[in-house]
Amino acid sequence: MKKSISRFLIVAALSACQTASPLPPVTGGLDNEFVLAPGQTAEINGTDLSITLRSVPGDGRCPLDVECTESGPVTLSMEVRVNSSASQEFILQTFTDTSGRVPEGPFEGMQDRVEHDGYLIRVRGVLPFPQTSASGIEEGDYRVSFLVTK
Repeated sequence: MKKSISRFLIVAALSACQTASPLPPVTGGLDNEFVLAPGQTAEINGTDLSITLRSVPGDGRCPLDVECTESGPVTLSMEVRVNSSASQEFILQTFTDTSGRVPEGPFEGMQDRVEHDGYLIRVRGVLPFPQTSASGIEEGDYRVSFLVTK
């Protein structure tokens, strides 16, 4: 009996240590929004461009259940690759409205877009929007909308 419990605990511990399988890549197109989860890559149709959302390391947006005098930005880390060249990492920051959409104009001191190799890559939305101060958003729950133009 003790041996079977020990084996079960070892198998359970090893299973918990396995990393999640990578998310499948998505296909995006120029001038069309696409959505990425952390760790997911988009291949842009008709180009040699790929974009990977690495993580969302910071979210300072004011939750809906709190009255804030000021709401902070959401920060994300992305990787861009053109052709088979080395990828380049970018850290972007932006504000969103309560529906998670990024306003049209750029914010002074914020980088919500990047130009790379003739492409303009913009953050268009970040979901979910924080609902309560008591519950945080898990890294894997984020979904970021991007728009790529030439």
